[in-house]
Amino acid sequence: MRARFDSAYIRSELERIGQQLHEPLTVFLIGGGSMAFRGLKDTTKDIDLIVASGADLGQLQTVLLELRYDIVREPDDEYEELGAQRILENDDGCRIDVFNQQVIDKLVLSEGIRKRSERYLDSGNLVVELVSPEDIFLFKTVAGRVDDIEDMFSLMQTGLDFDIVEAELAAQVELLDQELFVTYVNEALADLTEQHNVRTPLHSPVAEITERVYEELEALHALDEPKSMPTLQQELEYSMAELQDIVNRLEEKGAVAVSDDRVKRLSTTV
Repeated sequence: MRARFDSAYIRSELERIGQQLHEPLTVFLIGGGSMAFRGLKDTTKDIDLIVASGADLGQLQTVLLELRYDIVREPDDEYEELGAQRILENDDGCRIDVFNQQVIDKLVLSEGIRKRSERYLDSGNLVVELVSPEDIFLFKTVAGRVDDIEDMFSLMQTGLDFDIVEAELAAQVELLDQELFVTYVNEALADLTEQHNVRTPLHSPVAEITERVYEELEALHALDEPKSMPTLQQELEYSMAELQDIVNRLEEKGAVAVSDDRVKRLSTTV
């Protein structure tokens, strides 16, 4: 079992970082640490920070090493999948996950996330911005860690504005230029319903996108070689109208090319 840390401990560590920094640095606090500062969670195992550039990442890592944090060379599976650019841990077992602009390939530090963030701490050269509850909820849907479903349920008790969450989801699709990550959101929402018997306004639009993505992936998988529409229809068992719609969507995404009624795969992702 890894140690857990309260808001007072997290604040003291952030203040230490600020006093050690030689140049100004702004970080965005997301996840359990942000929830702890908002009184939504008593303790957390991790401090999740997003920085705006590789230079900021290097600056933060240098300071953390000076403060006797060590780089975690072989994180366990859930942290490997989360894809932090740096994971560092101190002697107390406090782990800081640092993301450079993007969490895995599923969430970008967008202009909307920046604007909704609230300044929490200004210590030395460090400015800490708390990411909004709506954006933390979205982060939790893609993070895939043990505590995330419980955290999503806790966030729901604050009266989240799901119009904001849905709008940010659409913005992320645009920024990432793909919809595949939405399937992870769908899985997390399904787990939320299973564990707590609740549904959110996000469930239906996310389920619709997920269904489209699975249809498109199924068609791409069938295109191991160029095929005619009738052949593809026979293999996939869609109506011709349904198949035409799927192929049209794939063509718009640049995933397939259609020539002389034959469909050729250009990409394996959507």
